[in-house]
Amino acid sequence: MQHLLYARCAAAGLTLICAAMAGAAPPDRIILRGGDALSGHIVETTDSGVIFEHEVLGRLLIARDKIESINPNGPEAPPPADAATGDSAEPQAEVSAEPALDVAETPKANWKSRFEAGFNGSEGRTERLDGRITFATERRTEETRFAFDANYRTATSRGDRTQNKFDTGAIHDWYFNDSPWLAFAQGRFEVDEFADYDQRYSLGGGVGYSFIKNDRTELVGRVGLGGSMLNGGPNDGDITPEGILKIDLTHRLTDITRVIAGAEYYPDLSRFGDYRAVLSAAIETKLAADSPASLKFGARHEFEERQAFDQDDLLEFFGLLVIEF
Repeated sequence: MQHLLYARCAAAGLTLICAAMAGAAPPDRIILRGGDALSGHIVETTDSGVIFEHEVLGRLLIARDKIESINPNGPEAPPPADAATGDSAEPQAEVSAEPALDVAETPKANWKSRFEAGFNGSEGRTERLDGRITFATERRTEETRFAFDANYRTATSRGDRTQNKFDTGAIHDWYFNDSPWLAFAQGRFEVDEFADYDQRYSLGGGVGYSFIKNDRTELVGRVGLGGSMLNGGPNDGDITPEGILKIDLTHRLTDITRVIAGAEYYPDLSRFGDYRAVLSAAIETKLAADSPASLKFGARHEFEERQAFDQDDLLEFFGLLVIEF
């Protein structure tokens, strides 16, 4: 009697084990674009890819553009046995793989920053030796570009300070899919001890067009409307409506050398003939192919024509040490 009881308990235990094995879900399978297959468990799907738990490799984040197909049921699952006869049922049609996900991996938006410092000689009322410091940073994605810069310039002549200027500004571009057109907004703040104003604020926006955009060359033109306001001086509180015409060029001559040039023109829309403009050009070369340090040499010309007040033109030549990070 005791032996019969043990036999029945063993049979019951074996039945439970078989039922658990039969009910266990087969592993999920992911086929990569190179043809490799991974078996494991899909933990979660995200905008950037699939979080996948692999038996050996552990938890992985697989980018969507690396995936050829996904089969959440696993193609190797054995066909179920027929309960009445014990024979295998007719083979089931293999579960078709889910089509490749067409959502690309979300691009990472990396900041690229630089610090520039050095000397420059300028030609104006007097010859002088200047100091110049610049900080600039830029963030690009497939849809947008944001750039910020801050500049400080000082100069002395025969012991007397002849220049003391700080300016900072930002520009934001919005790109349109598969189109050379873009929209932009920009702003700038200037403090100049030797100008006929203490501070100047300017804002504007408009549209742009990428004439050339590839790995070596980027040529972008912009046109829009804006305005500027003066604070301090004889024209304190004056607000000037302005047009905006800009063109920027970056061209890579070699792997370590590039040319940067730009032109900005702001005509006064309330008084014909008044305007302000900035022209600049520079060449920059890295100290080594993988070095964060570069040498930059160039020129910048600021000039302004106003009937209400006099503004001297300023032509600067500069040489800078650039550190990128």
